[in-house]
Amino acid sequence: MYSQEVSSTSYGYRLNDNRNLRFTEAEKVHTEVTIGARYGQAKGVSSFGGSIQATRVWTPSGWFAGQAGVLVSTVYAGDYGALADIMAVAGVRFGNKVYFGLDALVGTGQMALYDESSNGASTHRYYNSQWRMKVGGQASINFRLTEKVTLGVFGRYLYTFNDEGNRSYQQPEGWEAVGTIFYDNRWSVGLSLTFNILKESQLSGDNCWTAGAYFGYSFLGNKGFVIGAEMSHFKRTGARGGRLLGFGSEQIIGDNKSTNSVFGKAGYQVLPWGAGSPVIFEFGAKAGIGEYIKAGEAATESGSFYMKSAIQVPGIVGKAYIGLNIHMGRHSIKLAGEAGYHTCMSTSFEGEGYNGQVTTPLHGWDASATIGYAIAF
Repeated sequence: MYSQEVSSTSYGYRLNDNRNLRFTEAEKVHTEVTIGARYGQAKGVSSFGGSIQATRVWTPSGWFAGQAGVLVSTVYAGDYGALADIMAVAGVRFGNKVYFGLDALVGTGQMALYDESSNGASTHRYYNSQWRMKVGGQASINFRLTEKVTLGVFGRYLYTFNDEGNRSYQQPEGWEAVGTIFYDNRWSVGLSLTFNILKESQLSGDNCWTAGAYFGYSFLGNKGFVIGAEMSHFKRTGARGGRLLGFGSEQIIGDNKSTNSVFGKAGYQVLPWGAGSPVIFEFGAKAGIGEYIKAGEAATESGSFYMKSAIQVPGIVGKAYIGLNIHMGRHSIKLAGEAGYHTCMSTSFEGEGYNGQVTTPLHGWDASATIGYAIAF
């Protein structure tokens, strides 16, 4: 089938005298992007949300395949706000026109919780979330609508590693703590559409996926330390540049508060010296949804309880970003800065005998600087 200069591989074929000239064949390996909508519950609290998953699929036979990828999801759970998970995915599937899938999940995400205090006549509930390690699994039944589009029905369960003793909520003076409820484990069901990228492609720096993590500091909007992870696809479109599309999740840890966001990004990379450029410039835009810290006030009608504190409200944000990548083959050190604007939805909160509302502006500017690492595959 191949000449002496070409070798067959598990993913396609390669030219023996040039490692960069490796090619996939669609019947052996391809990429899938899955968009899902779901409903879930944790101890009776309902949530609604969506997810995006990028998966590499290996198909050694017509009825069996293996897959690995990344899943980013977010849900909105009423008083608890937006909650996100970012998970690594690995699994198998059986079947062809209709196939059954099983996946293992491991990663991190937000766990909802609330604390309750009482003075006998009134109660106060404090809604929040904490970042925790999670493991779980998902099962799906999938129906191929066309060669490139698949409809799926899935169920997912996530177990949270939670230390219930690691909680230091301070109730108001004269009040007693009733207790803390942790919504640690969550199940969900939903529908998905999978788009199969069934085409031969070159496996090289000219057409590759990158995954990375970064940290830094946010000094406008939500202020605090930034921790994030993202996944992007780069496609070289010319001798000295190419487009970039990706998605990710970000956490900002401030004073006794943490906020979460998920985003999509589109950009362009400039390679001044071509594919071997030791320095790569990048610019583009990001858009997403997340939580923002806003001040809130509440009081009982009698004045026996008054609260002024920070609460989390959901918002939409758009940003422009610039970056400098120190390029070392498959590895890159990434320096980046970004700035933009957010707008939040108003909210109110209440307990038995009191009520309150947000008291600070629902709109504002965002800005942060980060450093990170990424690997191409």
